[in-house]
Amino acid sequence: MKQLRILILEDDKSNRDMVKAAFQDIGHNVSAAGSIAECWKALKGDKPDVIVMDRGLPDGDGLQLCLSLKKDPLLRSIPVLMLTGKAEVADKVLGLRFGADDYLSKPFDIEELLARTDAIVRRVYGSLSSRLMGYGITLDIKARTVTLKEQPVELTNKEFALLRVFMESPDTVLTRDAIIASVWNDVELSSSKVVDVTVMNLRRKLGGEESPICAVRSCGYKFTSAH
Repeated sequence: MKQLRILILEDDKSNRDMVKAAFQDIGHNVSAAGSIAECWKALKGDKPDVIVMDRGLPDGDGLQLCLSLKKDPLLRSIPVLMLTGKAEVADKVLGLRFGADDYLSKPFDIEELLARTDAIVRRVYGSLSSRLMGYGITLDIKARTVTLKEQPVELTNKEFALLRVFMESPDTVLTRDAIIASVWNDVELSSSKVVDVTVMNLRRKLGGEESPICAVRSCGYKFTSAH
């Protein structure tokens, strides 16, 4: 599963908690805000992949916030799913014109919310194949960056390639030969310690004993995707 960072903006605590729990139950990293001011504060941290936003907020209209986001060059790419108690077609059209990527009327079925969010993600990010996530680690293939619990981790080219191989096959035992073929493409290395040394260095940079990479005796190594 590709883990997403989702920001829930909803002033009603019961609705906010319900939506937050639904996304967390399927493995996403969720933060929440109850007002426009709290939303802007949250956006100063780690940028979310998706914002699920209520239109009616205590300190303003979600439409205006959506418009402001779409005018910000650093935030305009974040897709927005707007929630509202207004079901008229004209309101939905207005929301889309203000920059919302989708519009869902209250009351809504939680499964429909999850499905619509998935559809937005596929439309905006494709398969999200450029970003791999698990165990607090985010690997961005295009940007060639790695973060651990939102802190940058400096890796060598081989360590980066090795981590990518692990994260593309989570919870799967990879033999040393398979790792060599994927990372080094050199069968002559099969009898060397290069895999073990590189794994050891990678594990150290990813928390040492807390690293999600573990040895499987007489087989190889495995990346555990969940805590």
